[in-house]
Amino acid sequence: GLTYLTTVNPGFRGINPIRNQLGHSISSFYGYKVAGIYQNAGEVTGSATQSGAAPGRFRYEDINGDGVIDDKDRTYLGSPVPKFTGGFNFTVRMKGFDLSAYLYTSLGNKIFNVSKWFTDFYPSFQGAAISERVKDSWTPTNTGATTPIFESASNFSTNTQSSSFYVENGSYLRMQNLTLGYTLPTNMLDRVKLNKLRVYTAVNNLFTITGYKGLDPSVGGAADTNFGIDVGNYPITKQYTIGINLGF
Repeated sequence: GLTYLTTVNPGFRGINPIRNQLGHSISSFYGYKVAGIYQNAGEVTGSATQSGAAPGRFRYEDINGDGVIDDKDRTYLGSPVPKFTGGFNFTVRMKGFDLSAYLYTSLGNKIFNVSKWFTDFYPSFQGAAISERVKDSWTPTNTGATTPIFESASNFSTNTQSSSFYVENGSYLRMQNLTLGYTLPTNMLDRVKLNKLRVYTAVNNLFTITGYKGLDPSVGGAADTNFGIDVGNYPITKQYTIGINLGF
């Protein structure tokens, strides 16, 4: 008789961003939709009642229109499941040289970037690394900002709730492998009694094209019902290889 799994409700620093519900994608993100940032006291009093509301803080959308922001106003914020994944593999050979490449892409998925809890709010993790984004935080003279005011407060209208502030486009294109090789002509190999000698150099994860603000858009997860959450995962690193193929 359940419409969603009440036993799957993972928490990340007090934030519970996932709901697995009938009719929605598995591991869907769930929380408050940020409608903007309060610009002044008049906007606070003229909007739906919201705990901790103040200029510079998040203004959540009143989904049910009852004039009060509470858990009934939570909604679905996106899916970590890509709409399309695919790869492109090609090899070009000319006069002993060979060049091969493999590209991989993931399109249409969202990422819940919990690492912003650490880096974009002063009280979350004092003394740790702070994002460059806080230099563009909201101030009375910087009203177009999307990052809230940089302050010591921690409440419902700042960093304690699952919200669309953490949800980002996770699409990316990655050059997973690029290899350049050269095979010596057979007339040169006959002198040293070899059938084949090929030298090559390769690089893995050469570049990634993405709009995602975290370290790496290829975010995994603990289980099917709990993935697409970036808690500060280490990025995939470049790997360089030099090799020789010999044939006798």
